[in-house]
Amino acid sequence: MSVYQIQIENKSAENRMMSVTLLQALLSVLIEGSKGALRLRTEGRSMMRGAPPQWIKAATQFSIAFQKNQLDVESLPLLEVAPELFEKSDLFPELNPEWTSLDYFQESLTSAILTLNHSQHNKMGNTRMVDSIYDSPLLYAFQRFRYVFNQGAGLVHFLNGKGLQITPESITAFKELEANLPPPAKVKVAGKLESIRMSDRTFRLITAQNQQLIKGIVKPLIQKAAQGLSSKDVLVSGIAYFTSNGKILRIEADHVLMAGEDELASYGKLPSFPSELEPKKPESKPLVKEEP
Repeated sequence: MSVYQIQIENKSAENRMMSVTLLQALLSVLIEGSKGALRLRTEGRSMMRGAPPQWIKAATQFSIAFQKNQLDVESLPLLEVAPELFEKSDLFPELNPEWTSLDYFQESLTSAILTLNHSQHNKMGNTRMVDSIYDSPLLYAFQRFRYVFNQGAGLVHFLNGKGLQITPESITAFKELEANLPPPAKVKVAGKLESIRMSDRTFRLITAQNQQLIKGIVKPLIQKAAQGLSSKDVLVSGIAYFTSNGKILRIEADHVLMAGEDELASYGKLPSFPSELEPKKPESKPLVKEEP
């Protein structure tokens, strides 16, 4: 197990007490953000209607201790949480069984902050790209830190890892990052359907050109037909969701059909977000009950 130390600084230096509501708000961000970080890596989306899988619920059951202004959060690695899924199975190749859900939460939070820093550096001529490990709903979950600050906190400092510091100004930055995500768009991609998971309808596609991996989700009505095409060349058409740097995060597939040589040649390249793609409405906000 791992213990994560989070230091909370009050706005008022004279106030030595910590609001229970503040701790409740912080724990809510950690729990919902950790759930979202796991779902993003396994399904390509951090939130959706309905309850998350049971193993994700178990992975986000934390133990805590609080002393002075420091919160210690204990989290179990995925291998201990669900050994039946991670011990001898390649069901979730995207995940490291030795990591905890909080590791993935902090990785996504770090990714968002690095993207913001890159955006600032880019204005000064630095063009290095940053891989973004978040989507719109997860950025919205990060914005829930505002409830922590509304209860008197001035700074939330994650002492483990890269020592992330979240301030009230971070909320505005997360909003800006969410607003600047490319809108969803219609795409067609051809390649080999490497696998499709029955539990969450997630598929993995290897593009015909350059052998690049794309993750997606099939609709329930076409799941059975898509499973019959596993390990075959297919043409996937649907709505693509993009990262902040224009890479495909996932495709929500409307159709998965057998692909011929013409389709593999025409649609075998991994698409990114160009201006000529037809934009769709931005991803809706998750249905999360907001706490005061």
